[in-house]
Amino acid sequence: MKKLNRTKLLDRQYNKRDARLFIIATEGRETEKQYFARFHDSRIKIEILPTGDDNKSAPQYVLERLDEFIQKYDLIPDDTLWLMFDVDRWGAKSISAICRQAKQKKYRLAISNPCFEVWLYLHFDDLHPDDKNCKDFEARLRNKLGSYNKSNIDTDLFKNDADQAVQRAKKLHPSHQQNWPPTPGSHVYRVVEMLIKAIKQS
Repeated sequence: MKKLNRTKLLDRQYNKRDARLFIIATEGRETEKQYFARFHDSRIKIEILPTGDDNKSAPQYVLERLDEFIQKYDLIPDDTLWLMFDVDRWGAKSISAICRQAKQKKYRLAISNPCFEVWLYLHFDDLHPDDKNCKDFEARLRNKLGSYNKSNIDTDLFKNDADQAVQRAKKLHPSHQQNWPPTPGSHVYRVVEMLIKAIKQS
């Protein structure tokens, strides 16, 4: 397959050099895409590959979207490719297999247990020990924010607290050897921490 020019993907260049790409394939259709839209900088470009109308959200399909992406675009070593999904609906055996494939392909993992809402809640507070499932965390977000709609999140509510969320998530699961959090938590901090660093250096 013929490689496409990188500028076909990018909206802009920086000093005649292509922006660094963060390609994130997600299980979700809307929430993650809306959340990452708040990160803006001339030196980075975030490309979200969400689940589409086919509703193929299982981890293997998320992985396939990354595979398809790299066949279409030229990448450079500074670019990073991320696999982002939740553990709430998938068995440990299937998740382990997907993580193994991803690491073989040099993809990075940003997995949440049980769901992405854990990451969002960490912007405001530490996790509550009684919260175990997605409904618990969605309820916590509604209590904090007054309302919560995963299809239409207010990104302004999260833009000033990403650093605190990173620190809270890292404190829960600091090991880089873990493919996903074994207890409630989120490894989304891994990509957000890298994004924050890249923006500060620009």
